[in-house]
Amino acid sequence: MNTSLFISSGALQAYQQKIDTSANNVANVYTPGFKRKDQTFSAILASQIHNQQRINEEVGRLTPNGIRVGYGVRAGISQIDMAQGQAMETGNPFDLMIQGKGFFQIADPVTGEVRYTRDGSFHLSPHPTQPGIFHLVHGSGGRLLDQNGNPIVLNEQYEIKMDPTGRIQLKNKNGDGMTTISPQRIGVVDIENPHLLKNMGENVYAIDSTVLPNGTTPANDVRPMQLEEIQLSSGYLEGSNVNLVKEMTDLMAAQRSFQLNARAVSYADQMMGIANNILK
Repeated sequence: MNTSLFISSGALQAYQQKIDTSANNVANVYTPGFKRKDQTFSAILASQIHNQQRINEEVGRLTPNGIRVGYGVRAGISQIDMAQGQAMETGNPFDLMIQGKGFFQIADPVTGEVRYTRDGSFHLSPHPTQPGIFHLVHGSGGRLLDQNGNPIVLNEQYEIKMDPTGRIQLKNKNGDGMTTISPQRIGVVDIENPHLLKNMGENVYAIDSTVLPNGTTPANDVRPMQLEEIQLSSGYLEGSNVNLVKEMTDLMAAQRSFQLNARAVSYADQMMGIANNILK
């Protein structure tokens, strides 16, 4: 079989995934809290061919004893780039931006499982059975969780303000104006290895249990952050960390490489056709 067919067809699959990754980055350039992905590649098996079996008859030859033939590349893992995005002021007190490391915890609206996001665009959603009670809800429908993993509960009789450490300040609208601190605060966690995160859609992640080391659970990679570690800005959102110029350049380069390998597949097919016709 023609080796060039293996090499070029494998490269086609790898570059297709690179194009998909770059296109997804470009599509989310204005998505709050979005973290771009970088596609990696790895080499496919290589073979050692010994073309000088009788060394005693190769005296004076300068070429090396044997050549190494590779079979192209394949797509590796897609790594998340956790670089900080640019701050965007909104003026909405329920828009929150994490400065530095950390993730918000939200409850999946269907399964109730804990999910993670850097997108701090939250809004008030009334409790279905308790009038005057609200939850902070993410755009995906998941409720924002506190430091103990419980949905944050707010009462309409209080004015709400978030401080930079995630504590919730309550000011009674009908009282003497004194401010109290809610026992709940914004639950921010640090994920030791962000590359374990799996994109669940809606700018929300979950830890992929299929790639965890043996004997570990998702909880082993999640650490609740202490007050002194948390840096939140209320009224701001973190922008995407996608560099549009770089992504468009990578996308065009990947498209040209895909086109080149598609042509190589065509040439390899033609050569195999010529060889078959000669045998006939």
